[in-house]
Amino acid sequence: MTAVVKTKPLPGREGTQVKSVPVPRAGPGEVLIRVLATAVCGSDRHIYKWDESMATIVKPPRIYGHEFCGEIVRFGPEAERQDLREGLYVSAEMHVTCGHCRPCRTGQRHICENTRILGVHEDGCFAQYVVVPAYNVIPLDRHVVPPRVGAFLDALGNAVHTTQVADLSGKSVAVLGYGPIGAMCAEIARISGAARIAITDVHAQAAAHARRWASSRRLSHVSVIDLTRTKDPAGSVREALGGGADVVLELSGAEASINLGLAVARRGATISLLGIPKARSVTIQDYTGCLIFKGLTLHAVIGRRIFETWIKMLDLLRAGLDVEDIVTNEFEGLESFHDAMALLESRQAMKIVFYPNGRP
Repeated sequence: MTAVVKTKPLPGREGTQVKSVPVPRAGPGEVLIRVLATAVCGSDRHIYKWDESMATIVKPPRIYGHEFCGEIVRFGPEAERQDLREGLYVSAEMHVTCGHCRPCRTGQRHICENTRILGVHEDGCFAQYVVVPAYNVIPLDRHVVPPRVGAFLDALGNAVHTTQVADLSGKSVAVLGYGPIGAMCAEIARISGAARIAITDVHAQAAAHARRWASSRRLSHVSVIDLTRTKDPAGSVREALGGGADVVLELSGAEASINLGLAVARRGATISLLGIPKARSVTIQDYTGCLIFKGLTLHAVIGRRIFETWIKMLDLLRAGLDVEDIVTNEFEGLESFHDAMALLESRQAMKIVFYPNGRP
């Protein structure tokens, strides 16, 4: 089969090849899936660029990629489940948890102490076939989740987890960072009934995409703020939200954005933090005034609650959540992988989807 392989501990084309590799076999408790569609995540860009965050985790050679949908081809020994069959349209949770550590046994598998991520620690889905544990497989409805969307349910799950830490209905919501997950969070806020939505970014392309999204849905209660064009970012966000944010969704991980979120939060607000800073430490500019004295609630978000988030996400899609326009580029096969990464690096693309076995 054709796969995208991190072959060497080097950045870019030097360290990644699109090459022919053996089709994997489903072992005990595993399922072999034919990949219909797969999408590029931010962490895949870190692997491609061989950033420090991934260089210490990924061990080449490694097939990467962890967002996909596909069809079940065959089951390994002891992998049968009553709700699964060959040919079924599915996706999968790519965080493989141990099931026996304290978080797992207290209903918090998403923070398992022994998590293995397929596409990072083990081979992933930038390929024509992928093997995953049967336990992790999620059946899909093709009428609700077309392959174009099924390709990135992993990332959409992150957005659902980020937004579901608070009730957004009737609230003023700040979306800080309008990358793919920020775009998903804004759409979830819309369908959840947010009264006001303020979107910020420091890139003109992202701000333009946000304005197109708001315009396409005729949303008069959405403000898009290009932070490079305002002398008072906090004041601009507060004004857009009628005095401040009831809920802040921080997706960028930038220190300035985290402090902006604290500054615009109303007293008693909730801040949901998904973005990961480049550095290990972050300086809070006014810890007392912007955090303690406001009585804020901060939530650190990682992955998806297994499988609570998946159920919520599929229900939202069934209810009308529309994220198809986040996909800006689609490719037949995997051969254009390097070109796709260049598009992402130059911010000419938002979400890129590949069809490893041709368009379904």
